[in-house]
Amino acid sequence: MLVQQKYDRGDIRRLNAVSVLNQLRSNGAQSRAKIASALGLTRATVSNIVAELIAASIVHETEYVTGEAGRPGLLVRLNANYGCMLAVDLDLDRTTVVLANVGQEILWRESRPLSVGAPAQEGLRVVSELIERALEVGQAKHLNCFGICVACAGMVDRLLGQLAYGPTSHWEHVSLRDEWESRFGVPVYVENEAHAGATWGHHYGPRPGVQDLVYLSLGVGLAAGVFVDGVLLRGQQGFAGQVGHTFFADNYVRCSCGKHGCWVTEIGAIAVRRKLVEAGVAIPEDAGANGDWVEWVYERANKGDAAIMNVLQSVGVQLGSGAARLVQTFNPSVLIVGGRLGKLMSLVEPTIQEALFEQTLPIMAKSLQVVVSDSSDNHLMGGLATVFDVLMRNPKLRD
Repeated sequence: MLVQQKYDRGDIRRLNAVSVLNQLRSNGAQSRAKIASALGLTRATVSNIVAELIAASIVHETEYVTGEAGRPGLLVRLNANYGCMLAVDLDLDRTTVVLANVGQEILWRESRPLSVGAPAQEGLRVVSELIERALEVGQAKHLNCFGICVACAGMVDRLLGQLAYGPTSHWEHVSLRDEWESRFGVPVYVENEAHAGATWGHHYGPRPGVQDLVYLSLGVGLAAGVFVDGVLLRGQQGFAGQVGHTFFADNYVRCSCGKHGCWVTEIGAIAVRRKLVEAGVAIPEDAGANGDWVEWVYERANKGDAAIMNVLQSVGVQLGSGAARLVQTFNPSVLIVGGRLGKLMSLVEPTIQEALFEQTLPIMAKSLQVVVSDSSDNHLMGGLATVFDVLMRNPKLRD
C-alpha cells in the first residue's frame, strides 16, 4: 500500500525556497518576476521567499533589471560570501585542495605530490596539512565553512565515510569522515572521484541539468560516474563504475588489482607512459613528479611529435572502443572524458569519437554528444557541488 506523505506549510515553504535557490544556481541573477514565471509560483510567494533568503544572507539584491515590461525590479543572486566550501581531489600520485565561496569562486588552491604505494597515513598527513591551510584562509576572510568533500580514487563507502578499497593504492578501510569531522569541526563528505566528476558534468558540464550522462575519469586509474534519469548510480555498496578493472585485452599485462588485461592497463596513465617509452619517446626524469610528464607530452605533441601522436591515436581508439560498451549499456545523451589524461585525449578527440561511433548502434549514436574535457578541475568542482547540494537542500531559514 502506498503511504501518502503529508506536508505542512513549513515544509512547502522550505521546498519553495529550495526551488528558488536552484533556479538562481542554474541561471544566475534573476528578477523575482522571472523566478516566479520559471517555477510557476505567484509573485507574492516568490517575494516572500526572497525576503526570507535575504534576511538569512543566503541571497542579496543587485542592479535593476532592464528590458522587461512593467516597473523595473532588482535582480536577485546568490550571496557568494555567505560562506565557503572545500574540495579535495585525492588522486593516486597527488592531491589538490581548493577553497571556494558559495559563488564557487576559487579563493585558494594548492597541490602536493604523493608517493605511489605509500601508506595511507603518509598521504592523509599531506592532505590534512592542506585542509588546515585552506580553513585558515577561509577564517581570515570571515567565511563560515559549510563542509569538505573528498573525492577519492577507489571504492568509496559513503555511508561510513571511508575509502573502502583502492585497487591501485591498496588502501583499505581508510576512515576520513569521522576523523576529519572531529579534527576540523565541519561536515565531511567522501565521494568516488568519477562520481564527483559526473556530479560536475550534471550541474555544470556541456549541457547543465542533463539527465543521462556517463563521465569517464581517466588518470592513473579509470572509473565512470553514471547518471540515469537524473540519478547518480551507486550500486549496492556504492562501488558502481569501476570500469577500469573490466577485461579489455589479451595483453598479459598484470593490473594493480591483480588481474590481467584490464581496460586501465591499455589506456591509464601508467599504460600511456609505457607505450610512449616503447615508441622511443624519451621522457625526462624531471618530468615525472606530480604528473608533469603529462604536460611535457602535451607540449611535444602540440609541436607535432609524430611518435607521441601515434601513441595517443592508438590509445584514443581503445578509449573509444571501450566507451562504446558504456554507451550501449546506459544510453546516455552525453559522454564526457575527463581526469588527468583528459588534456592528452583532447588532442585525439576525433579519433575517440570515430572509434566510439563505429561500435555503437546508429540509433544510439545519433543523439549522443561526446566531449573530451581538458580541465583538471572537474573532480574538484564536483566536490564543491556536492557540498553545495547539501546547503541548497536545507537552507537555514527563520522558523
